[in-house]
Amino acid sequence: MQKLLLAFFVLTVTSPVTAQNVTLSLAEKLRLGMVMDATAFKALTDGNTITYNNGVEDIYREYFRPGTNRIVIEWTEARDPSQTICDTGTWYEENGLICFNWSASGSVCALWVDYEGEYISAIAGIDGTFERNLEVISTITTTPLYCEVGMVQLQQSILDAEAG
Repeated sequence: MQKLLLAFFVLTVTSPVTAQNVTLSLAEKLRLGMVMDATAFKALTDGNTITYNNGVEDIYREYFRPGTNRIVIEWTEARDPSQTICDTGTWYEENGLICFNWSASGSVCALWVDYEGEYISAIAGIDGTFERNLEVISTITTTPLYCEVGMVQLQQSILDAEAG
């Protein structure tokens, strides 16, 4: 009987069908994926607009200006989905993390991994954990974002200067 149970266990554990039927969570993929450094991140993002998904819906887009470390981010206000909010910033690598320094909202760092072509990020917590605020890239396009912070104020300042 023990031999029969052992044979069943070995067949079950080593069966490729069993491995294919397992659906991994984003947290498990984050743990198993290859950590992306600045070179890999730049190759993925440079000149592209990246759309991020929280597992339920697309939540924001970032445009990485080609040949620079400059970014434009765009999202809609949760309380008023007709309102688009923009911010600009830069990105850099620090201690193996990809960090963003936003003009309006400060700095944040994230662990980035490539799990079999699925790109996942996790915001780095103060306590050193990375499995909160998991996001996955849902779309990559070459269409730039033209959402600019302060564009209306800048245009108004120019008009005021010309009128005065």
